[in-house]
Order: sequence, then C-alpha cells, then structure tokens
Amino acid sequence: AAAVALTGMLDYTQISVESGFPEAFAARGVMWAAQLTAAGEVFTLPVVVLISVILQPRLQYALARDELLPPMFCEVDHKGNLRKGVLFAGGLMSLIALTVPFGDLDDFVSAGILFAFTITNSSLIVMRRQSPTYRPRLLGQLLVVFNVASLGMCITIAHAWKYKWGKIVALILMILTALSWALI
Repeated sequence: AAAVALTGMLDYTQISVESGFPEAFAARGVMWAAQLTAAGEVFTLPVVVLISVILQPRLQYALARDELLPPMFCEVDHKGNLRKGVLFAGGLMSLIALTVPFGDLDDFVSAGILFAFTITNSSLIVMRRQSPTYRPRLLGQLLVVFNVASLGMCITIAHAWKYKWGKIVALILMILTALSWALI
C-alpha cells in the first residue's frame, strides 16, 4: 500500500532513495506532510532498533530451549533475568552501533524485517503443507531453493540487470523460483 501511494505521488524515477515520502510530499507542495513523515522516519528507526535489542535475549532463550543455540542462553539468574543473553546481545548491538554507519544500519533493519517475514511465511507453509512420505524433507528443500533463488534474483536484478549475463541469471533464477513455488 505504501509503494502504491508513493508511486501515485511521483513517477518512480523521481522517488528519492534516501527519503521517499518526505521528498514526495515536498515535490507535491504538501510541506506539513513532508515534515511529519520526516519526523516519523527519525523516530521510527530508533524504536525498531530498541525493540529488537530488548527482545533479543528472550528470542535467544527460546532458541536455546529448543537446542538451536548453546545452553548458556537458557540460564536465568536468581531474579529471573537472562544475564548472559543480555550481555551478549547488548555487546553485539553496541559493537554494531560503533562500527556500522547509520545509513547502513537503516538498510540492515529493513533487510532484517524482510528476512523475518520470509522465515515466517516459510514456517506457515511448513505448518500447512506436508512433504510426501517417500521424501520427508522435500518441502524444506523446496523452501530453501525458493528463498535462495528469490534472493538471488532480486540481487541480480538490482545490481546486474544492466549486463546481458545479469538478465540471463535473473531469468534462470526466476524460472527456478517459479518451479520451486509450483512444487510447494
């Protein structure tokens, strides 16, 4: 819906990569909306990062309880705090904040959200569909092929579309994506 609204305000070639909605509203002469959306962008990114930092130890705890992470992330102190998980997540996030430029952090947050949606949607497919009994891992394998081919296709279109080989690779990955989706 946001992309439709944005392309409805401006031609897609004129949309700002840095600040899409504020620039689009400013180009249409609606300055109050441009300022409001710019302020929203400034406040939204820190909130998303803060929420992800706060929830990280609990996520690590759940993954460790399912034996997907080391058991140290399951350890709870006498007050019920996940001290090791907090120290690990806080240290890692602090290191990232110190070394990664803010503009790149914004892109990482967006990519992380898209990755989370991909995992969630794949999980829903696994919950609703079943692999054939003669190949019990087929569904998981098809989902991996679908997600990797989709990601590869998007990266190829974004960064190599201007080359002939980029168009060929993107077409091959698109066919692979469609075939794996059809088999799911």
